[in-house]
Amino acid sequence: MTAASSADVSRASTMIELGRFAEAIRALTATVAASPHDGRAWCLLARAQLGNGSPGAAVRAARRASAADPADDWPYRLAGMALIDLGRPADAVAAASRARELAPQFWRSHVCLAQAALAAGDTVLAREARAAALALAPEEAEVHVVAGKVALGEGDLEEAAASQRAALAIDPANVGAVNELGLISLRRRDPAGAAGHFIEAVRRSPGSSVFRGNYEAALARVAAGIAASGWLVAVAIAAVVLLAGVGSASPWALMLAGLLAALGAADAVRRFVAVPRTARPRLAGMLWRRPAGLALGAAAVIISRLRSAGRRGPASR
Repeated sequence: MTAASSADVSRASTMIELGRFAEAIRALTATVAASPHDGRAWCLLARAQLGNGSPGAAVRAARRASAADPADDWPYRLAGMALIDLGRPADAVAAASRARELAPQFWRSHVCLAQAALAAGDTVLAREARAAALALAPEEAEVHVVAGKVALGEGDLEEAAASQRAALAIDPANVGAVNELGLISLRRRDPAGAAGHFIEAVRRSPGSSVFRGNYEAALARVAAGIAASGWLVAVAIAAVVLLAGVGSASPWALMLAGLLAALGAADAVRRFVAVPRTARPRLAGMLWRRPAGLALGAAAVIISRLRSAGRRGPASR
């Protein structure tokens, strides 16, 4: 590798660490074109493509890297992660197993195998790889991140959260642990809490399509909850107006309908304010285009029509 290409690779590595994956891909594409036998540059390109949400391209780059240096475990680990994203868990396990064969004393190879085994549904292999990684490097944050993933895969939410907190205690900037805490919140049916973790992950790694996708999905679940409350409000208000238009309506029926409307409105507000303040504009935009907005519009139409009917009813009698 020339001094110039070495400097280019170093700059691209920094871009990846900053989450500027698209920029890194452009820089590394030029580098590997000039130095096609540079295994490290191919590995970095695969890593950037993984971060940019292009696992197919990452596999191809990883294969070029392994061809350049067949004894290096890194290309196989990168291929393993990309194959997980491609929905090919058996191939991911094969790639990760090869990485472990090449570097059995390196904790990263065990971490990769644990994740591939999880994707393949092999909890026995995942636990074995997790134990090996923890034994080799208990001081590494990534080891605790994958330990939490294995626990989450087994349904142990408390252990999963504890592992991610341990990772953040070691490395407060670990964005993977933050994202995992968001996934745990989703499993706990707390989409607002999940959105808080995911928006933090996006802030730390703005170039990650995975983190942004998780953030959007969490907000969509919050919006769905608000929509359900919005429909309750719409129906309850319609009932109040309808009952009020019937002179013989029971006061208890009116009170019940009014209570349901108040509870629905309170729940919608609670869900909205539970989301981090910085996420609320995006959530508001979702609500405007999704069922909650339709519910509020339906409530207005129902009220208008029922009021008109109520005004005509007594006159006709």
